[in-house]
Amino acid sequence: MNANHYKFIISKKKLIILLLIIISLHTSNCFSQWMLQQSGVTSPLEDIEFIDRNTGWACGNSGVVLKTTNGGTNWTTQITNVPNKHILGIHPVNDNVVYAVGYYGTILKTTNGGNEWIAIENEPIGEGGDYFSVFFLNENTGWIGENNVMGQGDVKKTTNGGITFISAFTNGWPRDMYFKDSLNGVGVDGATVIHKTTNGGDNWLSFAITGAGDFYRVSFINNYTGFTVANGTNLVYKTTDFGTSWNEVGIVEGVVESLYSVRFKSDSIGWVGGTSYIWKTINGGANWRRENLSAGYFISISALNDSVVWACGNPGRIWHTTNGGQPFVGIQTLSSNIPGRFELEQNYPNPFNSTTSINFSLNNSTYIKLTVYDILGNEIKSLVNEKLNSGSYKVVFEAGNFTTGIYFYSLYVNGIPLDTKKLILLK
Repeated sequence: MNANHYKFIISKKKLIILLLIIISLHTSNCFSQWMLQQSGVTSPLEDIEFIDRNTGWACGNSGVVLKTTNGGTNWTTQITNVPNKHILGIHPVNDNVVYAVGYYGTILKTTNGGNEWIAIENEPIGEGGDYFSVFFLNENTGWIGENNVMGQGDVKKTTNGGITFISAFTNGWPRDMYFKDSLNGVGVDGATVIHKTTNGGDNWLSFAITGAGDFYRVSFINNYTGFTVANGTNLVYKTTDFGTSWNEVGIVEGVVESLYSVRFKSDSIGWVGGTSYIWKTINGGANWRRENLSAGYFISISALNDSVVWACGNPGRIWHTTNGGQPFVGIQTLSSNIPGRFELEQNYPNPFNSTTSINFSLNNSTYIKLTVYDILGNEIKSLVNEKLNSGSYKVVFEAGNFTTGIYFYSLYVNGIPLDTKKLILLK
């Protein structure tokens, strides 16, 4: 073997190693599902909306408005000239006309995609009403949800692109709104209040659908079906008659944080966002599983379909997935062999600091629930709540939000308690 041939072999090996590294990085990126996009700002982001796969806007504190034309690969900060205002809502009508609203009588409009923003209204700090939500049916007709200077709720309506507005009183103010046409609109509010109009916003009927919780967002998938989630109770509600009646369809279980955002793009698939995490459902809100990301304060979610989704929050973070996301691997299948019996094993390690594993076995396909309780018997975390096939499983319990102490976990099979064991958290 001559020297040149030896050098060729070495170079070939280096090339193969380089290709393996590239493939590994590409594969890791593909399976990461949710990708963090660089917004270029650190201000909390309050709303995000896309009109197609490439073009979208986000807004937030300190007068921030961001735009992307390549799906979020790059975000550009647009000049709004309201650096001391918090922009809470943004609504693009098309790729040219966009409206944004915020605290202290702030209404902004652009007619050229954001190259220039015009202040339709811009009151001094401490004056004017606070605008929380905005929805425009077309370039001229739109509505803005307001907590006015009297501390009362109303909705401002324009039919001439913001030249003039007419206000209509509401019992509270819509934090989020959706109109299916020029007459029929629905908004949601704190204290689980629904606001509904059938005459274009000239009059509003406001009513609470339950006794506890707060609504921050509403998401409609068509002119009849919509969803909302109650912060505080984690209950998910659905309407099939455009907001006239609402039914409880599920609960985001095991959540100890606030829930702020909700977005559905079909009758089965949707997402909710909270203080630290996003959860996803694939059965219309009946069951939810945590997504494999943690960024903090998911205030708004925008989805084009069941796969292409963006979320924004604090501090200045924007997340994106092109395949619907990936559930957090809290439950793993250890074996598909059929065990001889149902069994709940002792967690390991025990005592533990923040994270421990719990194994259990099922000898047939059944609906199971694995729940953690505090020493007083209060349910504090639902680890599994679904139908599983026979086999052996491992669940990872993250207890970072809980205090040092003794806890218990129980396995239920078809609603019947099978076994309970003790775990000890030491921090």
